[in-house]
Amino acid sequence: MLIYRRTSLLESSAQTLVNTVNCVGVMGKGIARAFKEREPEMFSAYKRICDEKLLEPGKLWLWKGSDQWVLNFPTKIHWRYPSKIEWIEVGLKKFVSNYSQLGIREVSFPRLGCGNGGLDWNNVRPLMEHYLAELPIHVYIHDYTVDIGLPEHMETVADALRENSTSVETFDSFIELLGQAASLADSKLLDLETHEHLEARLEDGELHLLQGSQSWTFDADDLWGVWIGLQKGLLTQEKAGWSERDGGRHLLSLMSLLPHVRPVQIQRFNRSPELALELNPSTRSGHSVPPQAEPIALQ
Repeated sequence: MLIYRRTSLLESSAQTLVNTVNCVGVMGKGIARAFKEREPEMFSAYKRICDEKLLEPGKLWLWKGSDQWVLNFPTKIHWRYPSKIEWIEVGLKKFVSNYSQLGIREVSFPRLGCGNGGLDWNNVRPLMEHYLAELPIHVYIHDYTVDIGLPEHMETVADALRENSTSVETFDSFIELLGQAASLADSKLLDLETHEHLEARLEDGELHLLQGSQSWTFDADDLWGVWIGLQKGLLTQEKAGWSERDGGRHLLSLMSLLPHVRPVQIQRFNRSPELALELNPSTRSGHSVPPQAEPIALQ
């Protein structure tokens, strides 16, 4: 399943992040430099592998970090020279052939070979879609960033909720915050996509959303599923509305008021952009995976 995710790749909650690298042991710019600072042990191992001339386009190199995995994807031979589209394709072919045996179940890609690589995204995008769109895992491409802010009058509600500094780490705190958000929002609540007025109230553990003549009700089991979806990573309209199919977008609009949660834009392959939610990067817990002493190379 391919989804364009309009946030920084470095903020992705995905299990595996793709780092574009050269084959001479230099991580001096862009996301590669950020990964060098984030995973110094990985950089040392990468430098050693490059010194031994073991890395080349088409050989992907997986590092199982202390928090997330990093898949190092060569898009250049030397950092001084541009990428080539054929190097992107041979790497994508290798990924498709090997992701399953490596245990990769969720992955975030940048625009491969673009930026410092010099390739045209209009040429790279269809290539990435060709190889990644039909894979049975969650594949995210971070093509650009969209900052979704709240309308000013809704921001005042969000600020009031933040003063309590309550997290959504437990289901009970999540329900409590939903009730507070519904109460404080009152007539200020809007659908973030259509900007139409919404009403919300929490009664006896059930959340009721109303818009004009339409209404949606989420009981405790429904909300439990929504909370679990948020803890796992990206909460889409489809996941939020699993019990009330047309109500997912409206529920996300209410939840966007909660502390430690942010609205983001996503776009499924061959679909229109839509609203989704995720935990703020600074509040996520790590995966608690021990660092991999020796990286795994794809042959």
